[in-house]
Amino acid sequence: MIDSAWRLPLRRWQSEAFDAWWADRPRDALVVATPGAGKTRFAARLGHAVLASGAARRILVVVPREHLKAQTAKAMAQAGIRIDDRFENASGGLAPDVHGAAVTYQQVAIAPQLYRALTEQPTLVVLDEIHHAGDGASWGTALKEAFGRAVHRVSLSGTPFRSDGSAIPFVHYERSECIPDYSYDYADALRDGVCRPLVFPLQGGYAEWVSKEGELHAASFEEALRSKSRMSERLRTVLLQPSWIGDVIEKANERLLQLRSGGHADAAGLVIAMNQEHARFLADLLHARIGVKPTIVLSDEDGASRKIASFGRSRDPWIVAVHMVSEGVDIPRLRVGVYASNVVTEMYFRQFCGRFVRAQRGGGTQHAFVYLPDDPRLRELAARVTTDVRGILHTKLELGDLELAQRVRTEAPSDNLFESIAANMAGERVLDYGPLFNPAAFLVEEAPLERGRTATAERPSEHEAEPEPLLSVSEEKELLRKSLSSLVAQVSQRFGIEHRKIHATLNQRFGGPIARATVETLRKRREAALRWLERGYDGLN
Repeated sequence: MIDSAWRLPLRRWQSEAFDAWWADRPRDALVVATPGAGKTRFAARLGHAVLASGAARRILVVVPREHLKAQTAKAMAQAGIRIDDRFENASGGLAPDVHGAAVTYQQVAIAPQLYRALTEQPTLVVLDEIHHAGDGASWGTALKEAFGRAVHRVSLSGTPFRSDGSAIPFVHYERSECIPDYSYDYADALRDGVCRPLVFPLQGGYAEWVSKEGELHAASFEEALRSKSRMSERLRTVLLQPSWIGDVIEKANERLLQLRSGGHADAAGLVIAMNQEHARFLADLLHARIGVKPTIVLSDEDGASRKIASFGRSRDPWIVAVHMVSEGVDIPRLRVGVYASNVVTEMYFRQFCGRFVRAQRGGGTQHAFVYLPDDPRLRELAARVTTDVRGILHTKLELGDLELAQRVRTEAPSDNLFESIAANMAGERVLDYGPLFNPAAFLVEEAPLERGRTATAERPSEHEAEPEPLLSVSEEKELLRKSLSSLVAQVSQRFGIEHRKIHATLNQRFGGPIARATVETLRKRREAALRWLERGYDGLN
């Protein structure tokens, strides 16, 4: 059961989107909301409503990356929704004390029939960052098979997307463009004070390289290159040369130090890398140039999620990552970014920018700064984001006369002959979509945050405070399992009984395998182990 009363504050857009959905309760809906707007809280509102009303008895949340499962479960827990973020396909079913599970698209693709069985009960399926359903050729087919019987399917995305081949299931398209049922873009969020204004310091420079054909090339960012492969090689060259990217890192760090000394004492920076080797290179360069050993996040494993969470709680200044912090990760203290990736797709770029826009309370306009190579494709992507808010601010941004190249995907660095030779940074210009679209905003002196405290995440309402964070059901079970494991070890040592036999006794007496144990049965297992330590073991020998 779930408390029928909803007690968490909602932002205006979350209330509007929920009211619109609840009025019709469609089987399929797509909600597009800019990164940092609070899509998970909106999903929790839907989940709470369908559970409390009986419209659904189960919730399945599908996310693109492993580390987002725990984050989702914790957010749902604030609404009283118990989500198992450690659910494994091999378990075959959910424990009876949870409302559902958070899983990845890959998990669903591996076992669509399992999830089809899980939706035999009336189920709400939340498909987070639904555009990822196009990442694997078979994922769309698996989603159709897995969730074809779900009573409600709500797709969420931080950015509008197109169909570049097979259409993503449960989404309506017109001329290959997805059509959202509700949209809340960056302009709306900036107007509402939900998001920070961004500033793009564009970093110029000169590069020399040997192309994949073995030819020597040299060009500055001011020179127009007609070949997409040459543009990609120039970009990769500057990102691989310590003389260029090191200077950019130093400039970004100077900005971060200004923010930290200006009142945001725990402000942080993020460098996004091309690959794992490049991330290590950048981390070493950070240490050499500014004397800071950054947090490095390299993979999509459980340990990476813990690293990100630990960094978010700390006052450490820098984190270096490959793809882990590209979307869905909530670190509101991020204020400075260095885009050192050679990915030049609009969706990836916007997701990266989304890491810096979540507004914080404390007074003053809190700009965030994203340092970019002055590559024409990245310049165009920054300009497109800028264009999004023109209608709100009724002003003009001067982009200059340089021709902007079409968006392309950068080739993977797999060619053997390409070699980065040298690069030097020179010049800087600024694209900013702060309140005046004025490059002088780059020099703005912001009102400091209140002295004596670090910034805290903006509250959706000045009159309603967020509740204290609750443990997710998986976190609660993990604590109980660790305690039980310690008690079993003590029983084993005291009475000379093998661990597996003790666990077999517990499984026999308390409802089967521990993987499907409830919080209640885990507590009963602990109580049994404590009794054995006090009175003697009476189980299997």
